[in-house]
Amino acid sequence: MEPIIRQAEPADRAVIERIVHDAYIRYVSRIGRAPAPMNDDYQLRIAEGVVRVLTIQEEVAGLVVLLPKADYLLLDNVAVAPKRQGSGLGRRMIVFAEAEAMSKDRLG
Repeated sequence: MEPIIRQAEPADRAVIERIVHDAYIRYVSRIGRAPAPMNDDYQLRIAEGVVRVLTIQEEVAGLVVLLPKADYLLLDNVAVAPKRQGSGLGRRMIVFAEAEAMSKDRLG
């Protein structure tokens, strides 16, 4: 089944937090602290409407956080569940983010 990217919902928060943790935990020992995405407030980000999730057969497999700025759309975070890494899902979300930025650019 084809992956779907949709707006994150409050019910997605726990799986989003797990994916972010699992995707970034290996960097803690390398940089000596938790990477910024691990400290983000995903309840707030979801409420702000800036988180999209990529689902495969209704299972959340990844996420992208896009922060609107005055003149651009900031790609703040892309994370893929470790069991799905290497399958092109991160690339798919980056392409989605680029398309969103272009559509926002045309509106402004």
